[in-house]
Amino acid sequence: MKTRLIIVGGFLGAGKTTLLLESARQLAARGYRVGLVTNDQGKDLVDTTLISQQRWPVEEVAGGCFCCSFPDLYTSLIHLQDTIQPDVVLAEPVGSCTDLVSTVLRPLATYYPGQFEVAPLTILLDASRDVAPFPNSVGYLFDKQLTEAELILLNKVDLLKADSVNNWMGSLQKQYPQAQKLAISSRSGEGVEAWLDIVLGQNSASQLNLDVDYALYAEAEAELGWLNAKGLVRDSQPFSAQTWTRNLLDHLSQRLSAENFPIAHVKVHVSTPVTAFKASLTQTGVPLSWDVTSEDIPADQLEFILNLRVNADPQQLEQIVQETIDAIKPNPSARHYFTHFECFRPLPPRPTHRLILPV
Repeated sequence: MKTRLIIVGGFLGAGKTTLLLESARQLAARGYRVGLVTNDQGKDLVDTTLISQQRWPVEEVAGGCFCCSFPDLYTSLIHLQDTIQPDVVLAEPVGSCTDLVSTVLRPLATYYPGQFEVAPLTILLDASRDVAPFPNSVGYLFDKQLTEAELILLNKVDLLKADSVNNWMGSLQKQYPQAQKLAISSRSGEGVEAWLDIVLGQNSASQLNLDVDYALYAEAEAELGWLNAKGLVRDSQPFSAQTWTRNLLDHLSQRLSAENFPIAHVKVHVSTPVTAFKASLTQTGVPLSWDVTSEDIPADQLEFILNLRVNADPQQLEQIVQETIDAIKPNPSARHYFTHFECFRPLPPRPTHRLILPV
């Protein structure tokens, strides 16, 4: 049995995980068995934890994008096939990745045609995203992601007026005429059904050989400091996990803004034995977004997973996070412990495969 693979790319903070979760729910309602694959340059991902806690089968490809970790992606897909026999797998590559058609979609369709049906490449675009605060190389990467799209989804249209959506769609048609375009809200579900109808019924057929300057691409990725941390906070008195989460993101937002370090994405998952919260910041100056909330029952300890993608030097980013976690202690007697901590700049992309069509 072939598995239909639906890959959704797009810049950091575009809402890919929210879209995949909403899509999984809609697909399950149609009777499909669904698996998911997450991806990151590091490990201990908020997204993987969030998907697992919502009881979806999920695999994680860590340590590099799908293109540079192609064998790991294939292994993850095969594991899902062996364990749950999915009709559909939804996969999201790292938000700083491009050239996916040549390095991921074509290799899967070419080398494993009996195992996978590869849907058209979808790129998710946050209607509120402004890349101007980032270096020009990041803008180059952002443009290349949209240039290779077979489908462009303008996301978060629930936050826009109708005339603004129309202006966006007209602009996208002029700049990226090669792609089908839909306006959606991954949070409300608006437009997701129409998109699923397309990616369930069509296969990737892109004839584009994306012209990518890999040196500039590597420069864009290296502009971002990546931080993944996991840890515990304990106190002798019960405290609010929701308040701690809000304080964490508020303090980080203020510090990063004061240091003029633009945010690409900051997200945190916090849990106690009886509650769970997930919140995120998608760019500088934007209020935090609550993706998961529950009754705020005080507890004397919490576990957290924190992922940051920020235009900052990793050492500076590490210091800001360490100082922030210490500053937001619920009480002076509280203690925090990191069980995992990594902060780095990504290595230059070196794809396992790059299949170019003859001109």
